[in-house]
Amino acid sequence: MDYTDVKNPAYAAADGSVITCEVKFDAFEDYVSFAAAANDLMDHGREIYADLAAGKYGAIEPYVAPPLTPDQQYVAAIAQGIEITSASVPQINATFGVTDADQADISSEAQFIGLYGEFTNGDAAFAWPDVAGVLREFPDTATFMLFAKAAARYVSACKQAKVALKSGAAADWPSNVIELE
Repeated sequence: MDYTDVKNPAYAAADGSVITCEVKFDAFEDYVSFAAAANDLMDHGREIYADLAAGKYGAIEPYVAPPLTPDQQYVAAIAQGIEITSASVPQINATFGVTDADQADISSEAQFIGLYGEFTNGDAAFAWPDVAGVLREFPDTATFMLFAKAAARYVSACKQAKVALKSGAAADWPSNVIELE
């Protein structure tokens, strides 16, 4: 297709492989939105991309990533885990996972403590892995229950934020830094 002008170029891919622009094709009265790529199937697409990349039509605006969806924000919030800090029990200062599998494990241990008043291993202390796989020793069931409560509240707050955003309401994501005392 023949064209006479190209304007408003902007990268449409983080790797620079696609550039969006407006092209004044001879066959149309107005400019047409266009995505040009180096590997475009059409000759004019490859030509426009090469000319844009060479600066023929001015500077190309940088790529702007689209905003994350509420579901993507939720996944990111859960993936970062919770960073536990405790002045009184510094050996548990670490980041712990809160994925569905982590939550199931935490809840299972907390349920056992709730039913029987002790850890599943029968000992006074219980080692729990952080996200790096390092075992962190919880010295007593009370401290573990504070941890379980914090994890559950964090996940719940993340779910509530996701639901609010999906319904069009404003929402703030909770901090994943939690201080236990």
